[in-house]
Amino acid sequence: YARFNMEAELMELILDFYNQEDDNISFQKLHKFSAEQVLGYLQASHKLYLSKKLPEIEQTMVHIFNKYGQTHSLLTSLTIFFNDYKNRLVEHIRTEERDFFPFIKKLIAAEKGEMTDDQTKELLKSNSIEDYNDNHGPIEDDLKNVSVIIQDYSKNQETPLPYRVFLNQVEIFEMELRKHAIIEDHVLVPMAREMERILKLRVAA
Repeated sequence: YARFNMEAELMELILDFYNQEDDNISFQKLHKFSAEQVLGYLQASHKLYLSKKLPEIEQTMVHIFNKYGQTHSLLTSLTIFFNDYKNRLVEHIRTEERDFFPFIKKLIAAEKGEMTDDQTKELLKSNSIEDYNDNHGPIEDDLKNVSVIIQDYSKNQETPLPYRVFLNQVEIFEMELRKHAIIEDHVLVPMAREMERILKLRVAA
């Protein structure tokens, strides 16, 4: 029951964070939760992006292309750009799921005492949270270019409704990805860094 209350409180704070302009105030509140809980949310959001958000945006784009493909020259470049972006986002998510998140899970297991000192030493020697930081680019920034392209186009002529739907989907998704990245970089990464520090002290003692 206590766990359910914590999960409900976590989701409430995350929704609050997504709805507020001031990112700094809201994400600081997430530090009261465990790395395991924050990681669980981030993994669930990855699944949502791959199974729902991206397919929905693609479906809108296919509809636009089928209806306006012959008359709107913008569509070709927009389709190429979005497909390229989608492929890079999927690769970004898969890399995190393959490399970064399993490392966090091992840190959590070590912190709980589920690994021997030798196993913990080997983990800390072969991986580092800084390796993740060095290879983690702001993938959400590129998506903003899609919004800019459509908005520039909209200034010149009346924008068909499907374009406005697509623009709305892209802008919401870009915001969600930006918030997602803040939770990763400013909540989960500091938690992982602190776990690393404590574990290094523990195995050195």
